[in-house]
Amino acid sequence: MNKLILLSLSMLLLYRQSEAQQNPTGPIASFLRTNFVGHPVVHEKTSWIFDPDVSLKRRRLFIELHGDKGEKLIERLGLGIDGRDLERLQKQRQRDEGHLGGLNFYLP
Repeated sequence: MNKLILLSLSMLLLYRQSEAQQNPTGPIASFLRTNFVGHPVVHEKTSWIFDPDVSLKRRRLFIELHGDKGEKLIERLGLGIDGRDLERLQKQRQRDEGHLGGLNFYLP
């Protein structure tokens, strides 16, 4: 029984020492900082270089490369990157031949 008490006290002492190394301010100060004041990272001032007009400048390039609304991009992503993209493109064109946007609903 004495060994169990001694072991638990030594473990508690080691735990308190390792906690003190990580948090030297103590448990009460740590509680107050985390729950009421906030960590120091929250109060740091940061500045970002931001240009709100850059999207208007790059819109033309996106449309040239990927098409309006990105339809060329979606098609390229669907073809894969393993080198069999031309085969898949031919299969897709055969599949979609005669369909209105891939749908049979609107055909007579």
